[in-house]
Amino acid sequence: MSNIETAAKAGSAAPGAEGDGILPTRWRAWAMSILAALLVGLTAYGALFGQLPNIQHRSIVLALVTLLAIVVVPGRGSWPIARGLDAALLAVVLVAGAWVYWNYWDVMMNPVAHRPEAVILGLALAAAILELARRTIGWTFAILVAVFAAYALFGHLLPGRIGHGGVSLRMLTSMLYLSTDGIWGQVFDIYASFLILFVLFSALMMATGAGETMMDLAKIIGGRLRGGAAKISVISSAMIGSMTGSSVTNVAMTGNFTIPMMKRLGYRPEVAGGIEATASSGGQITPPLMGAGLFLMAEFLNLPLGQVMLIALVPAFLFYVGVLASVHFESLRAGVGSLPAEEMPDAARLKAFAVWGPLALPFILLLAMILSGRSVGLSILAACAALALLHLLAARSLSDLRSRTTDLVRAFRDAAPALVTLGALCAAAGVLIGVIGFVGIGVKFGDAVLSLADGNLVAGLALAGLVIIVIGMGMPTTAAYILAISVILTAFVELGIAPLQAHMFVFYFATLSAITPPVCAAVFVAAGLAGASWWATAVQTVRFAVIKYLLPFLFVFRPETVLKGEPLAIAGVLLASTLGAIALSASFAGYLRAPLGGAMRVLVGAAGLMLLFPSWIANLAGLALLIIAAALTRPVGGHAHSTSAS
Repeated sequence: MSNIETAAKAGSAAPGAEGDGILPTRWRAWAMSILAALLVGLTAYGALFGQLPNIQHRSIVLALVTLLAIVVVPGRGSWPIARGLDAALLAVVLVAGAWVYWNYWDVMMNPVAHRPEAVILGLALAAAILELARRTIGWTFAILVAVFAAYALFGHLLPGRIGHGGVSLRMLTSMLYLSTDGIWGQVFDIYASFLILFVLFSALMMATGAGETMMDLAKIIGGRLRGGAAKISVISSAMIGSMTGSSVTNVAMTGNFTIPMMKRLGYRPEVAGGIEATASSGGQITPPLMGAGLFLMAEFLNLPLGQVMLIALVPAFLFYVGVLASVHFESLRAGVGSLPAEEMPDAARLKAFAVWGPLALPFILLLAMILSGRSVGLSILAACAALALLHLLAARSLSDLRSRTTDLVRAFRDAAPALVTLGALCAAAGVLIGVIGFVGIGVKFGDAVLSLADGNLVAGLALAGLVIIVIGMGMPTTAAYILAISVILTAFVELGIAPLQAHMFVFYFATLSAITPPVCAAVFVAAGLAGASWWATAVQTVRFAVIKYLLPFLFVFRPETVLKGEPLAIAGVLLASTLGAIALSASFAGYLRAPLGGAMRVLVGAAGLMLLFPSWIANLAGLALLIIAAALTRPVGGHAHSTSAS
């Protein structure tokens, strides 16, 4: 789990003794709420009335993020050293931000002028941003950015094709600090324009009880089915994970409830942990929100947000078909039934407008505004306002109104850690993307992948997927996605892959980095909650998520899965892929209509792969194999035997 997730779960409950950090603990909750409100207010003003010129606006946002960061994740160590580091960090960002703010027009009118002070301030600001990234995301991303920056400065000393022609320190700092190609670039613009409001919307959904309503809805939908506890885990993680945008956070939020419930109803600990980790990795690929990844992808591809949402529907559907089929077959094999009636929520409660209204109406408003062409920032702001207003209007008394107002204030406090994480990530990503583009690292990386693949598309994609998983280990999905796109996109272009399919491929593999061993943060958390071995949990997670490892290849070889092609062809591919996902799930679970022996598992698995293969002849052959396997696999005595899960 990242530093930010362990350092600031919520305001006054933040760890640390009295006086830990720049403020006493009792004041930190209020400071977090106020600073988060200032960030939201600035972003809301920009959405309504327009922003200041790009760098000026973003310099103010970065200053507020830094102020919030030293409250949420103060420096660690002895008091004088830690507070001195906090003060230095804040001073650097404020001075560097103020300089570029006041000199903005001079820089824009005369960009090539020699400014020695800008070199010093640019270097100091880059170092401060790396420290912010280290505190919030962890060492991995900060080290990678530092390595790429060192390569930019000293790569001309390296021999052969791995070196470059050389860049001066002044050129590098000018690009990073005085242009919109570096720190103040596209990624930080996305954050400053609307990601801040998205974070608030997610926090409001949880603080107002909409998250609890989601969990009750998941119980009602999945609780009565075979393996109800596992299906509740999948459904609730899909809904909540789309807002949180983090597999680790999703496991921590929903796993506290779903994992003990699955264990109580008969799942082995590692199986319960594996189901939750797999389900939690799906929230980030689930429309309508998909965490921050949806917005970033839409901006990178220059596509309408509504179009990206629509494109993401088919892959998300196939993922959940595979996962739900896996847990269904696992439940049949292990003899796990539905959720007991006494644990089911009262369905009548969800019929009250005060319960379903705050959950449904803000989403409807958000989607309606986005699809009608309104700006993303204005759409999310309207959804936030609607959610807050509905929560207040449901008050039944003056004391209830005060309590609900406190809920809204708490949402700002709860949003603070995510605001800091995303802000630091987007600023550090600006440094990373700027350096990579400036010295052509992406081109060199792409050439290396192509050289190893030796012109083979499948090998090239497999290598690219492996690289994405490796560089994404220990990182949030958004960070892994940004980094991977920066270094690997050139290889996709050379392989002739369209930008949309390339971005979808990268994004899906970036989500897999959280559940693929050996560094699989979501699995670590799920295993801890389940009281199971992390390795056994990781094995189960990969088994349940098998379809997710294959989907990125379908984006390339079956473009119909990203809605490219004629409607009839899209429908046919969707049907074949759905059956293929179910067949693979049955093979890995060892159960179809009854327990499968070794030979039958291979047969059903082969049928699944043939149904996914980009050939209609192979699809028909796979369908025939699946029908034969289903006919040969008959429940004994009219019902399936329950066997232990492997």
